[in-house]
Amino acid sequence: MLQRSLAQSQPIRMYASKKKGGKKGGKQSEEETEKRDPDEDPVDMDKMEKHMQVRLERLTSDLQALRVGRANPALLNSVRVQLKGGTASLTDIALVTVKDAHNLLVIPNTFGEHTLIDTSIRNAGLGLNPRLDKNAVIVPVPKTTKESRDKLIKSLGGMAEQTRVQIRKVRHDAMRQLKAAAKASMPKDEVRSWEKDIQTATDKYIAKAEELLKAKARDIEQA
Repeated sequence: MLQRSLAQSQPIRMYASKKKGGKKGGKQSEEETEKRDPDEDPVDMDKMEKHMQVRLERLTSDLQALRVGRANPALLNSVRVQLKGGTASLTDIALVTVKDAHNLLVIPNTFGEHTLIDTSIRNAGLGLNPRLDKNAVIVPVPKTTKESRDKLIKSLGGMAEQTRVQIRKVRHDAMRQLKAAAKASMPKDEVRSWEKDIQTATDKYIAKAEELLKAKARDIEQA
């Protein structure tokens, strides 16, 4: 009985010793490393690409809103209105709709703010000259000129950079997951292979974004 008791207690002492020997700082112990499933993918590539596709679809939607020479509410998305308590986005304090093909109609949520909205649109650097209409603001959209087309094409650069940053952030998250897997004794050649796949997907979606922007620039130039 004594020998059997000692034999049963031996693996328990070995387990405790291995656990105690684990490194500090939240790093995986040798035992945890052994439990890692080598067949489990360190990064869900399908999920990663879906996130990148969402960023691409958002860019597509924003580009479609840029209609040269025609009234579109998205034209005023960047306008901020100076209020007594600070500034607020125009779209948060007013309803922006299309009055007709060449005019936008801005209706404040709060009576009396139409003059503040008029001033903010006029000073927004968009080249727009709104006019007051009772408690609303009418914003004529000027006809397309070479100068306005050039400004619009230049604004595409900011949209391009924003999309690139968003896609690269998705890549960063995937690389972080891969790095965690690499610490669990993942073979170096396998790590390099995954890094290559992640970068290839990133380059693919950035290239798609660039193509969308080039197509929009051509559309603006021909307007």
